[in-house]
Amino acid sequence: MSLLATETDIPQGSSAEPPKISHAVLLTGAQLVRVLMRFLFVLVAARALGPKQFGVYTLLLAIVEITAVISGVGYGDYLIRETAIDQRRGWGVGEQLTWLRIAYAIPLAGMGLGTLWLLGYPRFVLVATAWMSLTLVPRSLTEAVQGVLRGIGNYWEYIALDLVLGFVLVLGAGVLLARGGGVLVVVASELAAATAAGILAFGLDLRLGTKERIRLKWSALVKKSIVFNIYPFVTSLYDRIDVLLLSKLGGDYATGVYGAAYRPLNAVQLLPYGVLYSLLPALSRGDWRGAERERLERAMGLLLSAALVIVLTTMIFANAFVPLLLGARFAEAAGALKILIWAVILRYLNYAVTIGLLAAKRERVLIVSSSVGVAVNFIGNLIFIPMFSYRAAAVLTIITELVVLTLNLNWLRRVTGTIPTPLGWARISFVFAALLIAALAGAEVVSPPAIGTACLLFFLMYLYRTGMVGEFAAAWRTGRRLAWFSRKRFPEGGQA
Repeated sequence: MSLLATETDIPQGSSAEPPKISHAVLLTGAQLVRVLMRFLFVLVAARALGPKQFGVYTLLLAIVEITAVISGVGYGDYLIRETAIDQRRGWGVGEQLTWLRIAYAIPLAGMGLGTLWLLGYPRFVLVATAWMSLTLVPRSLTEAVQGVLRGIGNYWEYIALDLVLGFVLVLGAGVLLARGGGVLVVVASELAAATAAGILAFGLDLRLGTKERIRLKWSALVKKSIVFNIYPFVTSLYDRIDVLLLSKLGGDYATGVYGAAYRPLNAVQLLPYGVLYSLLPALSRGDWRGAERERLERAMGLLLSAALVIVLTTMIFANAFVPLLLGARFAEAAGALKILIWAVILRYLNYAVTIGLLAAKRERVLIVSSSVGVAVNFIGNLIFIPMFSYRAAAVLTIITELVVLTLNLNWLRRVTGTIPTPLGWARISFVFAALLIAALAGAEVVSPPAIGTACLLFFLMYLYRTGMVGEFAAAWRTGRRLAWFSRKRFPEGGQA
């Protein structure tokens, strides 16, 4: 059954469950499985292709991902929020957004190919990009269904989609190991994985979707959803424009080294994804400036701690493990990774601020912040890549993240009158800095892995023994318990 509705017609009841820590675990677990499987695929691809051909593959990913983002990868965020309010609307609008996204993707993919042709890329790159762009069709359906599933709390089905996609990628890695192959074999694996996930998504839509579906007029849908095309695109552009510039100004080898270092940075995004998206439905339904603000601050504390653990681990072990995993040809990627990894701290915090703005329905301001990020990244890379190659791109990534975070914090302050701060940020940061200095200084007189491992274990033990894990878990308590916990733990409204 189909209904056509306006905003005022939508009932405010929701079938979504209140946030639970198990939701965060399931979302993070789903992303962990997907990321690990993709990492295995990329690892095999890098070893099979070598830096130059892997640089071509990195370029393809950047082009297609930019197309995917502007065509509507942000629709998932929109669907979470709308489904949390009314499940019928989620399924109905999700169906519409799938077709809308495909309609956008076709001309956008053509524009991407035309841009590569104008820039003088060879026929082989154009053909590979065309085949890679076909992944956008099944991906449109898969990501729409995933958005609705997250909105209603069906996380096991959500995990199934990621498992199917990752499993087919692993099969592709097996083909590369057994028979070898070039860029086209890698692209074929990507297309097969996206298609398999799309078929499963279609089946889940038929089985779980409500019979009664609320749809919007197409003009209203475009008006409401267009911001979810623009701000993720601008964000993606400042995140990937360095690859495009590096490809033209630094060459395939530099792009391959930088691309290999950048993949772990994308992989560690799984934690904020699981943590914050498990809270988004509750933040969207409630006044998060009260008890919900406490949720956000505790989640931010968890993310900050995790980011510092990731940075400490990378600084200690990157030189040893990067060549071991990727091969001696990628030894330089360790240096690039040790620069890039510091952006994780800023990204994790910015992820939380972005979720706050989305929950407050202030997503349009993200366009401004991301546009400034694009300008900073583009101008900086244009000037410094010819002088410092991929090292410049790595440093500019950190600078861009800092600029965008500062702007988004300012927007959030205007909306709420205050700036949420990570729980326990001061003492956690102090202990981290002391241990990092100890690990780097101690490496001059003691075995670097030994002193580094000791410092890392001490940091993990500190987080556990000081009760921070219990503090963070309060983010998933129900509203009443969270308010009680906040008054008991912070009777004067102070910070940890």
